[in-house]
Amino acid sequence: MDEQIPRRPMLAGIAWGLLAVVIWSGSFVLIRLGVKTTLNAYDIAAVRFGFAGVILLPIISKDGFGVGRLRWWGLLMLVLGQGAPYAVLVGLSLSSVPASQAAALLPGPMSAAAAIIGTFVLHELLSLRRWLGVGAVLFGSLLIAGLARAPNQHLGHVALLTAAVLWALYVIVLRRAKLSALHATAIVAVGSAISYLPLYFAILPSELGSAPLADIAVQAVYQGGLTTVVGLVAFNRAVTLLGSAAGAALPALIPVVTPIMAAALLNEIPAIGDVIAACIIAIGVLLVSSPKRSTYRQRP
Repeated sequence: MDEQIPRRPMLAGIAWGLLAVVIWSGSFVLIRLGVKTTLNAYDIAAVRFGFAGVILLPIISKDGFGVGRLRWWGLLMLVLGQGAPYAVLVGLSLSSVPASQAAALLPGPMSAAAAIIGTFVLHELLSLRRWLGVGAVLFGSLLIAGLARAPNQHLGHVALLTAAVLWALYVIVLRRAKLSALHATAIVAVGSAISYLPLYFAILPSELGSAPLADIAVQAVYQGGLTTVVGLVAFNRAVTLLGSAAGAALPALIPVVTPIMAAALLNEIPAIGDVIAACIIAIGVLLVSSPKRSTYRQRP
């Protein structure tokens, strides 16, 4: 059975996805700035989910953690895929990997993984055009990652690839559970605050005590407010409106936007190869997000 997304919901989904792209591009730059100056990856994750958890706690008090719909394994996948474990992996990688390369190696493999997993879990059959788009996104992202030759960046690349798989699993669980965007965001934020903050204060290394209050406040407001709340709600809406593969592919535009921000704020100028690869990714995103939508295989 063929299913197409009507024009208005499709445009709305793309708009939500682009909003998430801009917010998350800025997040890469600010995390990179933070770990290069006064904070570490564990601090930024703690500030992020401590702030977001407080803001979104009333939603959890009202609607709960959605265990009846998610089950415990689904709840775990949501928190792992966009919560503190994901944030720590990204923060650790940005200690050694430039913001522009991190922004390429994360969304590309994630969108490809989400599309592949979606064909088995959600029974979404992707058209050839969208498979070509996934391939272009993956190829462009790996091309940017391949330009990095510094030995100390290898562990950062592994951390990013791990985070990409977690993100893909988050997309699949979100699509299958059909939670509202705000409820899913609250589950991630509050679940991360409850599970991560005690561990952070007990045993993880911290620079929070010596960091300037202004640096902490900027990370709290941007990472906890914009990235976690506004960005995640926007992304959840895009996934709901466009489907898991197309919604997951939209953040592949992050490698196009992030280098511009990184050049302006961090003085990290991308190489010509990075620019070429970013253009390949943009073409892939257009293909994956084209009006021809995935078809669904009916269960017997």
